[in-house]
Amino acid sequence: MKGFRFGSTQGAFYILPGQDGWAATYGNETLGEFPSPQQACDDLARGLSCEHLSELDTSTLEIPEKLADWEIVHV
Repeated sequence: MKGFRFGSTQGAFYILPGQDGWAATYGNETLGEFPSPQQACDDLARGLSCEHLSELDTSTLEIPEKLADWEIVHV
């Protein structure tokens, strides 16, 4: 199975297969479940609001909106 990784200046974000679709993670925290990896990517790039990221605005981290710009990881 494959997933996606983006290394930001604040740490790595992952989009991985989850229980109900795709899970976006940062550190040891799951940021949410998404119907597709592209939806997770879009939300992270545009500024995901999540209680685990209360002090971090993902829209300021230059997260790419295209999955092709993320690193592919095998899980």
